[in-house]
Amino acid sequence: MMKNSLLQRWFKGQKPSASSVTLNSERFKNITVLIVDDSRTQLYAMEKMLQSMGIATLTAENGKQGILLARHKQPDVVLMDIVMPEINGFQATRYLTRQPDTRHIPIVIISGSDQMSDKAWGLKLGARDYLSKPVDKKQLLLTIARVLDEVAMQVPEPEPVVAAAQAL
Repeated sequence: MMKNSLLQRWFKGQKPSASSVTLNSERFKNITVLIVDDSRTQLYAMEKMLQSMGIATLTAENGKQGILLARHKQPDVVLMDIVMPEINGFQATRYLTRQPDTRHIPIVIISGSDQMSDKAWGLKLGARDYLSKPVDKKQLLLTIARVLDEVAMQVPEPEPVVAAAQAL
C-alpha cells in the first residue's frame, strides 16, 4: 500500500506533504532511528516517544558515537543534537552526509537553539530538516515520515558503466 502511494506521488511529480502522511504505528513498522544527544533526559524522552509508535531506537551520547553507530547499524533516520562533546552535531552531520556508506541516511537536527543561522548551517551541511527543542511528538513523527518518503522517492545514482576491457 505504501509503495503504491509513493509511486503514484513520484510519477505525478508531487512531493509528500505533511497532510498526506499517516501517523499510525503501522506506518513506522520496521523503522530504526538513531538519536544522538548528550542529554540522557533528552535521549530517554525521544526514545520513549518513538518507541510508543513502534519505532526501534538506537542512542548515542556524542557525535563520535553517533557516527560509529550510523556506519555500523545503518539506521533509517538520524536525529542529531548540535551541542555535544568531542564531535558536535554539525561536524557529525557533515561527515555522515559525505560518506558513501551513510550519505543516504536522512539527518534531522534537533536543537535547543532556534537561531536561523544554525538552521541554515545545518541544512547546508546536508541535514534534511531542523527542529527546535522541545519537540512535539506529532511534529517529530511527521518530519520522520516526510524525510523517509523523500528518500524513498529519490532515484538512485546509476552505477558507473565499465567497459569489458576495463573489468579484466
